[in-house]
Amino acid sequence: MTRAYFIADIHLSADTPRRAKLLLGFCDMIIHNPGELYILGDLFEFWANNRLLYAAHQQVFEKLSSLTSRGIMVGVLAGNRDFLLSQKTLARCGAFFLGEEAEILLDGMRLLLAHGHTLCLSDTIFLSYRRRMWPWFRLLDPLLPGWIENRLAHLFMKKSKEVISAQDPSRFEFTRAAIEQHFTAGIDVVICGHTHKMEHFVSGAKRFYSLPCWDDERGYYLLYKKGEFALHTFTDKR
Repeated sequence: MTRAYFIADIHLSADTPRRAKLLLGFCDMIIHNPGELYILGDLFEFWANNRLLYAAHQQVFEKLSSLTSRGIMVGVLAGNRDFLLSQKTLARCGAFFLGEEAEILLDGMRLLLAHGHTLCLSDTIFLSYRRRMWPWFRLLDPLLPGWIENRLAHLFMKKSKEVISAQDPSRFEFTRAAIEQHFTAGIDVVICGHTHKMEHFVSGAKRFYSLPCWDDERGYYLLYKKGEFALHTFTDKR
């Protein structure tokens, strides 16, 4: 029977070395307890495809490579902060790019994985900004010098935060109808992140999980094994 780990919203940056170390320890745990790893977006606080950022996060990419080289499947979704991730980005560590949403099969169950922003339909200001601006950033991404690209990506991330904070907090919540629509279409389990807090509900035989964000002391992960899902906390005691 399959074992799978799900994590979201690690938000790695130059200012989070302890969190990066925590993630490296978490990956070592997976090496000793193998199972598929799904990173549900916002692995990075912001991302642009240049040598400066690759170098800053070299240890993370190397650790992901150590997983995939052992035959452990790693799937990564794009979050609202690191939406410039792509298959080309992840190819160097053997991971798979899963887009903003992806459907997978797990022991006969249909799972929808998402970062979560596509399920917050009341967040109209951000969704409009995403629709207008993301295509431009993706177009410019391969064309600009690294330092300019990083500056723009950082500014975009700050703008994204401003857009969210300027809204009624209720907009930063999942739209139940959007989730139920996936259930109606045959999805058995929806798993995401994005809101940075744990949410869980059951609708008949269907299940929804939203995962908490990581900090420098602990990382939250949803573990699937022996037909059950359970939320766990990882702390690196080394």
